[in-house]
Amino acid sequence: MVTQKEIDKVYSKYKKAVNMTFTELRIWSKNPLSRKASLDRSPISRNLSLLRTPKYKWGATQIEKANKTISYLARAKKIKRKKGTPKGELSPNEIALRNWGYDVFKK
Repeated sequence: MVTQKEIDKVYSKYKKAVNMTFTELRIWSKNPLSRKASLDRSPISRNLSLLRTPKYKWGATQIEKANKTISYLARAKKIKRKKGTPKGELSPNEIALRNWGYDVFKK
């Protein structure tokens, strides 16, 4: 059984890790570029589900999914932009980050 304290903690970490809204991620998921970095569509599906689920409906499943995203983003955000990637073009890592709910160009 997941406690409310644990839900609050993970929910807060998740909201700090991602910077895209449900609508932004849904729009991005329709962009052909979104298919160029991740092995499959599960990161997008997972994060769309988390972003549309209100905190009061979170349970063990959402905690598990959110922790995957938190962990991945913590690693992937540290990867430097590959030299030689043309300006205005997304690198594979930048595409993957968006698939996981984080837009590197969003302030």
